Amino acid sequence: MVLKIKWKSGDILKHLLVWVTYIFYELSIILVLFPSSIKWNEVIWGFLLNAILFYSTSYLILPRLYIRKQLYVIMFELCFTICLYLLASAVISTYIFSGGGRSYHLLLSLLVQKEFLAQHIWRATWFIGLGAGFWLALKSISAEKKLRLLEKEKFLQQLHEAELQQEIVISQLAFFKSQINPHFLFNTINFFYASIYPLSKPLAKSILMLSNIMRYAMNSDNKSVWADLITEIEVIEDFIKLNQLRFDSKLQINFIINGQPEHQKIISFLMMTLVENAFKYGDLEDAKNPLSIVIDIFEDKVNMQIQNKISNHKVENGHGIGIKNLENRLKLAYQDNYFFLITKSESVYKCDLMLNFY
Repeated sequence: MVLKIKWKSGDILKHLLVWVTYIFYELSIILVLFPSSIKWNEVIWGFLLNAILFYSTSYLILPRLYIRKQLYVIMFELCFTICLYLLASAVISTYIFSGGGRSYHLLLSLLVQKEFLAQHIWRATWFIGLGAGFWLALKSISAEKKLRLLEKEKFLQQLHEAELQQEIVISQLAFFKSQINPHFLFNTINFFYASIYPLSKPLAKSILMLSNIMRYAMNSDNKSVWADLITEIEVIEDFIKLNQLRFDSKLQINFIINGQPEHQKIISFLMMTLVENAFKYGDLEDAKNPLSIVIDIFEDKVNMQIQNKISNHKVENGHGIGIKNLENRLKLAYQDNYFFLITKSESVYKCDLMLNFY
């Protein structure tokens, strides 16, 4: 495995600038004292070879040897690299720097000269060392970036968990508030029901339906509570009946159930929230544009579609809060196993909800 090179034009210019600076640094004394003695073709060829050795070490040799982690292999490949460097240097000196000479004997004589070997072995070792330092720096920077990325992901995960925990705490607080002396409340409602039943059976049934809706709403304040789908539908039916009594059966509502709701569960009060929203902000007395509530139940999912005409009358503040809370509950409970879409025109409001059964 080698380091992947992802250089931009700016990076290439930076490397060129560093190499030019390094070359002039090494030649600084000669440039001052003996500028005419510098053979620039030899300088360019020499540093080109040094640059190849430098980048080969940092991007090819050391990354591959680091994975294998066998000392004798590392030493062998580094010695082999130095030998190649010596051979390349001798070839350049023989065939480029010797005025066009192509003597095979001259090449061999260079390879056995102690001065030549000492000078170029030192140069090879020096640039291998520089390449190793550069590779360590790249490796260190890469490890630091990975560490920061992991820390960022861990922080985001902790933040998400904290948000979820906050949601749970808020939900539990709301649930506890709803439990303040519930027995007194429902005992009082049952007393009203028993007292009114002999006088008006329809009114008594309305009180009973209201009691059922309130009990279901209190239980639904805990976001971890799952409810039977059939119970949610029955509460919607009671809610519609109560409002029909309030408005003398003037509300135009089409409520259709397709499929069998038994033995299926959903997060409580999801569908009821959408129905309540339609009653709150919709014009339900227009016979040409009735409120349409269609629930299609399948083996693995349930679809709900609500469409209503938008009322022209202003309502109290708070529009959208119930829908926002519903979306938060969907994300927490269903994650990616749901679909929710609201489409709105000048006169029509439409909600599409799909829930996958677990």
